[in-house]
Amino acid sequence: MKNNFLRRIAISSFASLIVVGSSLPITGAVAKEKVVQENSESKLREPETGFRVLPYLQSPTSTSMTISWVSELNEPGRVIVNGPGIKAKKVTSTPHYMELMEYTEKELAQKFTYNSGNGVVETIPQGSWLESNSNYKHSVTIDGLKPNSKYNIIIKQGKETHTSKFETFPDRENWDELSLIAFSDTETEPFGALEHREWELPTVNPYAPGSEERPGKGSAFDKKYGNLARNGMFLVRYPLDQQTALNENLAHIEAADPDALLIAGDLSQGAGYQPAWDEFWRHFAGEYTDLATHTPLLPALGNWETYAAINGGYGSEEDRTPAVISRNKYHEYFDTPGDAENPQYKDSYYRTDIGPITLLTLDSTNGIPDESTKTKTYTGTVYSEDDSALNESVWAEQGVDGDPYITTDTQGEFTAESYNNAYTEVFKGTTTEDSDLPNFNPGTEQYKWAEEQLKEAREKGQIILVQFHHSAYSSGVHGTPPNHEKADNQSGVAMRVYSPMFEKYGVASVISGHDEMFERSWVDLDGDGQGFHSYDVGVAADGLRGEKTMKDENGKLVPQNYNTYSQWSAIQDEPEFWATNENGVKHLIDGGLHYGHLQMDFVKTSYGAELTLSPVYIFPILDDNYDLVRTERRVYDDVQTIYFDKMGNVIQNFKPEN
Repeated sequence: MKNNFLRRIAISSFASLIVVGSSLPITGAVAKEKVVQENSESKLREPETGFRVLPYLQSPTSTSMTISWVSELNEPGRVIVNGPGIKAKKVTSTPHYMELMEYTEKELAQKFTYNSGNGVVETIPQGSWLESNSNYKHSVTIDGLKPNSKYNIIIKQGKETHTSKFETFPDRENWDELSLIAFSDTETEPFGALEHREWELPTVNPYAPGSEERPGKGSAFDKKYGNLARNGMFLVRYPLDQQTALNENLAHIEAADPDALLIAGDLSQGAGYQPAWDEFWRHFAGEYTDLATHTPLLPALGNWETYAAINGGYGSEEDRTPAVISRNKYHEYFDTPGDAENPQYKDSYYRTDIGPITLLTLDSTNGIPDESTKTKTYTGTVYSEDDSALNESVWAEQGVDGDPYITTDTQGEFTAESYNNAYTEVFKGTTTEDSDLPNFNPGTEQYKWAEEQLKEAREKGQIILVQFHHSAYSSGVHGTPPNHEKADNQSGVAMRVYSPMFEKYGVASVISGHDEMFERSWVDLDGDGQGFHSYDVGVAADGLRGEKTMKDENGKLVPQNYNTYSQWSAIQDEPEFWATNENGVKHLIDGGLHYGHLQMDFVKTSYGAELTLSPVYIFPILDDNYDLVRTERRVYDDVQTIYFDKMGNVIQNFKPEN
């Protein structure tokens, strides 16, 4: 257990604080008590001129940029670009109606009630989060740009004008510094304006030496934010609601000014649930921030991108169309290069070159053969040991013959066949061959594409990163596969089929989410010292979860410790330190679980390049009434540095000369 909890980087934030006291949260004020309001009947407003979603950057390269936005009226927009090599270039958009984005009857009738566990029930006015029922997508691609150059853009839509700027990526040779930021599990929804999530404590050694215990039942903290029991423990809830948490996180990200923002899946709380998308865009290109207007978003599909929430969830055995609608709402919003040889998979997986860096974004949402704990369908034999029982090095070549404990799927809610059949129901005139679900296993087009891209990037001398949603190496609730005695039906373990490939081509780091925790694992299957860091960065704004637990021989809940590759996690290695101040008020001084992101800073060097990976957490500063004053950017005690030669190969056991 670490005891250097006070030796952290702490930079104050000037982010706006969000208050819920009207139909939608108000920006620019100090956090206050939420006001309980009576429900009222909702009535959708009429479509208005201008932007429903502000312009956001997509498919960035060193010589081009795609600019997308959403309007409510069928009016062409106009983009004016100025910068190196371009003088007042004008491009007119063609509106495309987004039929899938129309509200359902269930969405129109939905009401929110939040019970924090302390006896206080809160609501927000029924339907106050809804927009008009009209969405038109606009996308224009600006080509012929200069690498590593700044451009000013003016976008006119109806009676509104939005101005912004962007910067193209450098080419491979001409760069000095680059910065990427990654997180996962934003899981936006209107209910996030009310809900404070669970704030887990480890079941073993939860506090740093000398710490007091957390505020307990009936404390001022409990009365303020409520409580939720986890692992048989009374736990006060986190002091930031989900909406405020994401806004604070994004404020610190915007201050860091990254070259791109990676979102490793679970963008909204159900992609088939339109109010969740409305809330997503308020955060990234709307009411709360316009971050995506000047910082390209590089998203991945997660399990929530196949989920329709109140509109049918993952669907039923008779009807899987909710999953199809959900995935294709995601496709409607995002514009990526995809796979040119397999356009039917749309935006499921794609490659992005950022100067000397190649990022592969994969789709981990379904594998074959299908597995499910619900139907007890498994590819491998059921077992009870930790993951040292696995031999994932032979999965791709030998399958179950090489490892009887192999797993092949990341979700047991629907089968590939049922999804493909439902695709033809949503999109009339198509066949199952047109389905956008690629699957990820050996022999699939995605798997073959990934190896081709890794091989080409390695030959080119690129630094290689990979992102996908389902963390393959996790100590969280999704950490064990469906064929384990302590199984999970949405485990990412099946994605380990890629690990030998990642080692072979020198992938530096894999970015994932799903378990809503901050964890780093080190993967070196053949033990030659050359491996990769695997991160779970699911700490954007939703749950603050701990490890998967089990009862020991004495009936006490202890960590299951299935993931033997784990090197660091916030839940295990960052204990809380609480102390009572001179006014008799107990405060968290440092440590514990918080929202945050992974910052990746690249610097060109004489020998090649250096990458610093910093696990950033957003620490809430509260006054003695437990109201939020501000948040601070701090860094957990697990900063990693990777060195590369001039061909993008990781240099192990290397210390540069000062």
